[in-house]
Amino acid sequence: MTPDTEPTPTPSDPCAHCTLAEAHAGQRFTVMAVNDDRARVTALRFGMAEGACVQCVARIPAGPIVLKSGRQEIAVGRELAKRITVRHREEAGESGTSGRR
Repeated sequence: MTPDTEPTPTPSDPCAHCTLAEAHAGQRFTVMAVNDDRARVTALRFGMAEGACVQCVARIPAGPIVLKSGRQEIAVGRELAKRITVRHREEAGESGTSGRR
């Protein structure tokens, strides 16, 4: 995905192009892209490669976003979260994994 071909939000997918910084507790996402090289390395360390499935556990006011990725919970700072593009996952019928078992 390039900046020139960003998806357009639709009624069925209001978050066609959101970042983790916009996540709220309970929402599930698929990581679509990490928008800079340094952020990509950090996200990979947390197990959040492109295609990974994550769930927002909590959103700390003026603080990090707490995510569940695989079997771990991690706190992701807002600046890193702004660089991780995600798409909402459907709750029903989508099993998705983070690539680890």
